[in-house]
Amino acid sequence: MVRSPGAWLAVLLLTAAATIAALATGIAGADEGCVPTETGLECTIDGTTVTIVVATMPPIRYLATGDVNGRCWYWSRYPPGLDSQNPAHADLIEVTQTLLPECGTPGSVTVSVTTRAWQVFRSFTLARPEPVLRPEVGIANLPTLASAARPATLSHTERLPDGRTLEVHASVTRVRVDWGDGSVDTERAGTVFAAGAAHPYDLKTCAPEDRPGSPPAGRCHPTLSEYAVRVTFVWTARYRIGGGWITLGAIERSQTVLHDVDEIIGVQVRR
Repeated sequence: MVRSPGAWLAVLLLTAAATIAALATGIAGADEGCVPTETGLECTIDGTTVTIVVATMPPIRYLATGDVNGRCWYWSRYPPGLDSQNPAHADLIEVTQTLLPECGTPGSVTVSVTTRAWQVFRSFTLARPEPVLRPEVGIANLPTLASAARPATLSHTERLPDGRTLEVHASVTRVRVDWGDGSVDTERAGTVFAAGAAHPYDLKTCAPEDRPGSPPAGRCHPTLSEYAVRVTFVWTARYRIGGGWITLGAIERSQTVLHDVDEIIGVQVRR
């Protein structure tokens, strides 16, 4: 049976939800076969070229840099990179293209995926913890509770200059708390301050002028007016290029808050 170009188009449209690879191999009768494009297929059928769009992709917009036998630049649909739609980046784009060679067209070069994944990871805005200490003024020998909201996982997807798709994810996998008195807690991976972390202080903090005459002398910390509580998020990244996830590495972000610790002294009252 011989179908008209219009009939072939109807057949193609009915199968447009399938994968590009399946479409390219599953349509019989095309004069020159179907060629996958970035957004779908282009088929030549009975002398008529039919273009089928099965995916919508953002326009090429960002000038990124990679390491392909040396530093080079290429255009990307996704950040990070210099934004061609941002007038403030125009001069930087021109300078980059002047100083560095072009990486090449997709499929013509080999990209260091790990290097590019690290570039993406470092470009993420990795949130620092915002610690909350309770009570606001600690009490010696009673626990101080430290907590911090967990940030959302960060994700990035881009097409590399060699045509492969790179995905990078980053999330907080551990939280470390330096309580400022020599004690350090590291939360297990996955908990990330689900219930906070608690720590009791043995000594209260005192201003320098109060330390020598504090009764008795041993109740004040000998050198500290406040404890510097340092909370650290350990951000861990992983990446993949179509296969399984590969752990990339970790970057830390920290925040320090000062914590005053007082004491409660029982006093006997005679009636």
